[in-house]
Amino acid sequence: MSQTPLLSPYGLLGKTLGHSYSPEIHKALGNAAYTLFERFPHELAQFLAQPDLKGLNVTIPYKQTVMSACQRLSDAAKRIGCVNTMVRQADNSWYGHNTDYDGFIFLLQRAHITVAHKKVLILGDGATSHTVHIALEDLGAREIIHLSRKTAPFYEDAPQHSEDTDIIINTTPVGMYPHCPNQLITLADFTKLSGVVDVVYNPYRTALLIEAEQRGIPYSDGLPMLVGQAVAAATLFQNKTFGPEEADTIITKLRQQQENIILIGMPGVGKTTVGQALAARFKRPLIDCDEEFEKRYSHPGDYIATYGEPAFREKETALLQELCKTTGAIIATGGGIVTRPENYPILRQNGRIYWIRRPLERLATDNRPLSQGGLQRLEELYTIRQPLYETFSQYSLDFATPDEGAQRIEEEYYAHFNS
Repeated sequence: MSQTPLLSPYGLLGKTLGHSYSPEIHKALGNAAYTLFERFPHELAQFLAQPDLKGLNVTIPYKQTVMSACQRLSDAAKRIGCVNTMVRQADNSWYGHNTDYDGFIFLLQRAHITVAHKKVLILGDGATSHTVHIALEDLGAREIIHLSRKTAPFYEDAPQHSEDTDIIINTTPVGMYPHCPNQLITLADFTKLSGVVDVVYNPYRTALLIEAEQRGIPYSDGLPMLVGQAVAAATLFQNKTFGPEEADTIITKLRQQQENIILIGMPGVGKTTVGQALAARFKRPLIDCDEEFEKRYSHPGDYIATYGEPAFREKETALLQELCKTTGAIIATGGGIVTRPENYPILRQNGRIYWIRRPLERLATDNRPLSQGGLQRLEELYTIRQPLYETFSQYSLDFATPDEGAQRIEEEYYAHFNS
């Protein structure tokens, strides 16, 4: 990695940045000059000394390293012990702050999760967990417990706190892309939860959050924290006040761009043709799970005829695990995808699931061995699968033509995000 010319006075500093939402977020906040700065440790001193730099966000592994370059630190940065935002002062000195603190508080407020006088269980004991801990103290949490892999209490001790814990917050990377949907603990034993938070934002819904959603517990992923901290940083960079509506607009836009639209329904209902119409409307790629299966193995019908349905379902789930880690796609699934409960978190992690329906007598049955046997067989299959489709889907619809189905899904999709 060579020293590159400074092209912008604002940006994100790190060692290996890869994809980052930060430039897009700051551009939406009026700072089109914001960019990414990848630097090795030995380049930091020279880089930070450049007088043209005006403001930086800082990510791993430099959040503690840059503290020594700051002539003044905010109280939050001092208490947390690391800096993620640096602002050049009029006398050319650096002021260091930690806007992750602000971002986490914004996350809680947006999710309507209150922590005052409550017991909070934090998963993890790293830098992020310390930031969260300080914010929880300031918000008046009654008790804060950290579970860890290295020191007691451990993650396996979670059930000991199940009866009186109000809030659970995951600050670890467990469940983050590409290791999703993994989770450290289950919520099954927790009887009085009023909120679950996961600072991970890729995928949008970790397994922990999907479990919270299924149990009707208020929850939030880490995207509002990311955007909230960026808004707090932009306030310092631009000396300008932003309201919560700016952050909400950015969050909504990012979610609209990235959330998969997933189609489920009976074999032959038209998931592929509706998917093609949706792909044209949204200008997104279409992923047809049956086609992807055929590319790797053989036609699903032929595979089932040769190896049996259980073997097919195993392969289908493994393939689904890979395909659904993407974002911003239209995904048409096989008709029996709902027969395995483990497929739900795979689909839901990055997607909104639509159950499309048509009269059984209008379903295509060609080369679909599980649909053979006429209308009676389809009715038997539907009786089994109908409650599964209902459980999996966030929205269901009947349609006459693929274009009508696509239009209705498009309308519901945007209405959902703007509600």
